[in-house]
Amino acid sequence: MAMVRNGDVVAGAAMQVLLAAIGSLTFGPTVNGILTAAKVGGGVSLDVAALVRTVAILRLVPFGVGLLLRHNAPRAARSWHPTAIKVSNVTFLIVLAGMLLGNWRDVVALVGSLALLAGFALAGAGFAVGTLLATGPTVRRTTMGSVAAVRNVGPALAAVGIAFAGEPAILGALAAVLLSGLVAALPIAAFLSRGRGNLNTHATR
Repeated sequence: MAMVRNGDVVAGAAMQVLLAAIGSLTFGPTVNGILTAAKVGGGVSLDVAALVRTVAILRLVPFGVGLLLRHNAPRAARSWHPTAIKVSNVTFLIVLAGMLLGNWRDVVALVGSLALLAGFALAGAGFAVGTLLATGPTVRRTTMGSVAAVRNVGPALAAVGIAFAGEPAILGALAAVLLSGLVAALPIAAFLSRGRGNLNTHATR
């Protein structure tokens, strides 16, 4: 999202990893509380320690390795950057496509429900709150808004695997909500990118 809108990529990446670390600790109690309040959480338990380990392995360790590489071997880091971006984008699309295609019946069943509208509204609200709470220049604040607008699918996927054994209906719902959030967030990012491009053009002139 930060790259789409020509934003502060470094700050956005750092915040995303920080939110993943915090989310791994808060996700379990939050989900258990919501399920209990909604009276649909009978027998559901989430191993928070296992979730923290999973997030650490999948998110924090690669981020730390990247920082070390960037600091100690900047030339190699720059040369690997284009390939890393392609691998990241392709693997994300593969995961999203797999979730949608593997659970397409559950996704279709959500059409017409409030779940997709809730994901769309959550993305818009996340962008507004993230932008308002962030500090610094406008480009950094709107980048934080972009980060807040999209769901961090890593901890959620780990939690589904740990607590629900990869239940297809839950994976389908997660994929649908993630997709509806992207539908809301990408146009915002594209609009901001266009505005920033115009600003850069005027500044150059």
